[in-house]
Amino acid sequence: MEMLDFLELSFKLWITSELQLGSVIQVDGRPVDAPSVIMEDVFNGGMSLSCKNEHNLPIVGWWLATSASLMTKAADVLVQLNKINFISTTFDWVLNISSQLLQNASDRLINIPGLPPHREWELNPQYFPFMPLFMAYLVPRVTRIINEVDAIACCTTLEMEPVCAASLSSSFEYPIESFFIGPAVDLASPNHENDSDSLVTQFLNRAYAEKGAHSVIYIAFGTVFFPSSGSIPHLMAILDEIPKAGLKFIFSLSSASAKLEKAWMDAHIAAGNAIFPHWTNQTAATHYFLSHGGWSSCTEALVRGVPMIFWPFTGDQPVNSMQIAEIHDCGFELLQIRTGPAKSKAYQNGTEIEIAGTDDAVRGEMKQILDMSKGARGEQQRMNTRRLGRTIRDSLSPGGSGDLALEDFGAVLGLAH
Repeated sequence: MEMLDFLELSFKLWITSELQLGSVIQVDGRPVDAPSVIMEDVFNGGMSLSCKNEHNLPIVGWWLATSASLMTKAADVLVQLNKINFISTTFDWVLNISSQLLQNASDRLINIPGLPPHREWELNPQYFPFMPLFMAYLVPRVTRIINEVDAIACCTTLEMEPVCAASLSSSFEYPIESFFIGPAVDLASPNHENDSDSLVTQFLNRAYAEKGAHSVIYIAFGTVFFPSSGSIPHLMAILDEIPKAGLKFIFSLSSASAKLEKAWMDAHIAAGNAIFPHWTNQTAATHYFLSHGGWSSCTEALVRGVPMIFWPFTGDQPVNSMQIAEIHDCGFELLQIRTGPAKSKAYQNGTEIEIAGTDDAVRGEMKQILDMSKGARGEQQRMNTRRLGRTIRDSLSPGGSGDLALEDFGAVLGLAH
């Protein structure tokens, strides 16, 4: 929160300075017009709005994920956050607000156009003590910028979520002009011809020689998220099931909070079951990709035809899981690993699923998922993923819906064709 406040102040100083330089400035020896419009990531929370009296420029929004995830900001589930008076940062107040928000998460059935019905608490399947406080601070700001921007660009494709996209413009307090420009994803696969000596390539080659195609699961939770210390037994139970299913895995430990028992890791490495690099390209996933479900991770998997297993935490991740796993059937979501209020019931396809949350329940769920992934359901999901990935690629191609939307968005910004 302090970082956002600092960025807001810094932006005010910067934009004021830029506008005082005149109509044309020099950048690296080239003439550049003074700013004529501001494009702000909606998740910044409207930094440009606080100083609009100084710059008087039009503001457009930028949303790095799907329109469905943006629409959850308009859902009833977040109204309670807007009513919180953010007046103090004392420790007692933090505990009080966090407790209130935890208790307020309910089993109300939420219906958002284009998404399957879900319980309110399913939008935050992993509970983090700091998250309610942060959301109490951020959500009113996000709501404000959504209601005040002149237009918004979403990094999604119209074809992937047509109902959500059609509903977005009328989902907020005021109508908003929306552009669906496609995800920011690298469509070209990396060249591994000169990478034969890498640990990952050697591991994949051995796996292919021993077990054939689609025999490795790639696992990564990004650079920010990782299961909490209380969920590590669940994580280890899940990972232990992978070799039992006759598969191997690559676990990218890129997060600073990624901590696993060294003896346990060494045992899997010695058995030839796994490797644990700090980072590797996500195209290494040849069977399924087990992920937190961040939008960048999702789109990288989709355009390469790799189905997913989701362990979502918060933000856009639960919505991404709903869309990809439930609507498009391009993967599975782990349910028994949920914590906080979500460790109760899950509403899936009109059925209530009890969340036991025990190690045995987690282990059993993962075994069932892996069994399905190796059978007809897995083959169907792989076909679905390839089709959806092709749709995304087509949207980003010249003349595709995303390409045309980006051109229209550029016209709104006043950019020359």
